[in-house]
Amino acid sequence: MDRVAKITLSLGGFMLALLIAAPFTFETDSSGYLASYLIYSLFLTSIGVIIGVSLMWLNDPRRNMRIKENTHVTSRPMLSEAQQKVVALLEANDGSMWQAELVSLTGFTDSKASRLLSRMEAEGHIRRIRDGMGKRVELTEMIS
Repeated sequence: MDRVAKITLSLGGFMLALLIAAPFTFETDSSGYLASYLIYSLFLTSIGVIIGVSLMWLNDPRRNMRIKENTHVTSRPMLSEAQQKVVALLEANDGSMWQAELVSLTGFTDSKASRLLSRMEAEGHIRRIRDGMGKRVELTEMIS
């Protein structure tokens, strides 16, 4: 439907440009003078309505929300190889495991694992929950 609204908006703009470029010539006859003004004003009003409706359609926030809902990604977001490894390990362990266990199973250094998990947490792929001296790493619903 966006295409229809854009075409309508273009058509309204074209009609307005024609109206400005080639205005009506008013006759000096008194009966035709009033009719010309009425036709001119109705034509100008219809162009305004067409342009207004098109702009309202294109800028409708409900339409934008429907577009976002329809483009919801059901597959996994693009993950790096290291992130995929973390997700695979978490999925194999019911979506939750200790961070220290995760680090030892992946073979990453402590600093690399910490940076990777921080990035994944910021992106919303995982959440880390402090539990005593350690942290539990859990997959969010977005990934699992």
